[in-house]
Amino acid sequence: MEKKVFSSALSRAKSWKDAVEEVAAKAQKDLDGKTCDLAVFFVSEAYKNFDAQEFSRFFSDRLSYRVALGCNSSGVVGNDTEVEMEPALSILAMHLPGVKLYPFQLSGDDTVSIKTGADLIPFLDIYPTDRPRFLCLADPMTADVTALLHGFNEGYKGSPVVGGLASGAVMNVPNWLYLNGQVYKEGAIGVALVGDIEFDVAVSQGCRPIDKPYVITKAEQNVLYELAGRSALEVVRDVLEGLPAKDRTLAEQSLSVGLAMSEQKTSFHRGDFLIRNIMGFDPDSGSLMVGAVLKVGQTLQFQIRDSGTSSEDLRVMLEGMKNPGGSACGGVLVSCCGRGKNFYGHPHHDVHLIQGIKGPLPLTGFFANGEIGPVGQKNYVHGYTSSLVIFK
Repeated sequence: MEKKVFSSALSRAKSWKDAVEEVAAKAQKDLDGKTCDLAVFFVSEAYKNFDAQEFSRFFSDRLSYRVALGCNSSGVVGNDTEVEMEPALSILAMHLPGVKLYPFQLSGDDTVSIKTGADLIPFLDIYPTDRPRFLCLADPMTADVTALLHGFNEGYKGSPVVGGLASGAVMNVPNWLYLNGQVYKEGAIGVALVGDIEFDVAVSQGCRPIDKPYVITKAEQNVLYELAGRSALEVVRDVLEGLPAKDRTLAEQSLSVGLAMSEQKTSFHRGDFLIRNIMGFDPDSGSLMVGAVLKVGQTLQFQIRDSGTSSEDLRVMLEGMKNPGGSACGGVLVSCCGRGKNFYGHPHHDVHLIQGIKGPLPLTGFFANGEIGPVGQKNYVHGYTSSLVIFK
């Protein structure tokens, strides 16, 4: 069978037109006359005099493809480099024999009206039995991505959805999404891949548990009232008092909750939790507001995040991924805007770790305003996360 080909390129040219010329030429050279079946790209909004509609026409004229998707961002990733808040364009061009591609676009209203898997399947017109794998990009201002992913989780059980939310707004520029020559200012876009393709996914949430697991004994929607029969706020105070000074300082800045993904386990470890932020508290009721719908009987453990923990978590996730075994592969990394050099104290941390363990890997990616990826068998929107997919 004809082999897959993956070509990646990063341009830091000061002119976005020069950047397009550079990455398109690299893709054409690497593909060596083969069809570019899928192109995934990301554009920093640091370019001067940038116009998304003009970019769309220029890009489509310079690179022939079957399907192309991308978005704007505050920073991009290419191969072993992360570029934040500076002009850059990154692309992964793929020749994918034996793979069928099904692009899709949803308006903001569509992401709200599609409430179930039964709604989503006829909209996409893709059979769940085809075992599709999805890439998805969205505008965080107009798309209800949580509801959309609920539809994916119901309609396409076990199918990974990887991607992220455009972050051009971080640079005070409206977000935009690109799909097959069209620019969209709202909603979500994506592509389903069916056939001879594998997704190897690592979602590094970058947290470590503190104290012990608790069972939720009273909750309503996202409001946590009681843990193990005690006021949630009272439990938090006891947890903080029992921490070493360094961890207490971290917890006061970045305390989160981890919701156990399986209640069948008797002990919990890295990767067993879905991490969600604490949004606030009510001293009168002793409750916490959490960024997730909670259930009585669910196991919860408090979590903290720091650069050392995030680095270790990503390393463990990478080492747990399947070995490509010499097969052709390429990857897309979606990393939170809250990571990067400000978080780690130096640039290129995540991408250097990825290349050191899984490389050399043709890679594109961007800094997102929310990251999409599976934890357990379900897909979620995350924060402060790195979501990596390796195609094989």
